[in-house]
Amino acid sequence: MPEITIEQTTFERLQRYAVPFVDTPDMVIVRALDALDGLSAGEAQEHRSGADAEQRIDPRALPRLTHTKVLEAAIDGEPVAKPNWNLLLDQMLRRAKARVGSFEKLRQVCPVNMVEGRKEDEGYGYLSDIGVSVQGQDANGACRATVLAAQALNIGLEIGFMWRLKEAAAFPGERARIRVPGGQQPPKVRAA
Repeated sequence: MPEITIEQTTFERLQRYAVPFVDTPDMVIVRALDALDGLSAGEAQEHRSGADAEQRIDPRALPRLTHTKVLEAAIDGEPVAKPNWNLLLDQMLRRAKARVGSFEKLRQVCPVNMVEGRKEDEGYGYLSDIGVSVQGQDANGACRATVLAAQALNIGLEIGFMWRLKEAAAFPGERARIRVPGGQQPPKVRAA
């Protein structure tokens, strides 16, 4: 069996991904290699280029976001305080409703379970300022709906997040960023 020598800092990083009293360094390395084998060549190169590098996520191809935590976010350049996936969705719904006006158009641009008016059972929360109740989503559903609405309405969106150190996470311990470029809102035409 070949022996390898690794730097102390590399060993410490391996320990962050090991289950104490269960995993050997070899088991952690095999898990990391398995994860890299599942990536495209470009993604694998990005991972090799720097352990602390932040992944850039294509908003058209969102990864599995189970076991993630939102670290920072901004909508149209305005930071969102204490962001989480569902709060981002709520904020995007507010902006989208202001742009499209009607509930029916809002439903078209943001594919989540929502009803007009107050509903506070079955996981729904009421957004009184826009008169809409929306059902809570998991990270995947909330992010997808938020991104789709931003793209449909040309609203700038930036989300920095990380996967938690859990074996079931897609990229345990890694950071990533989703960026949807925004633009100018089309001018409203007034009748003379």
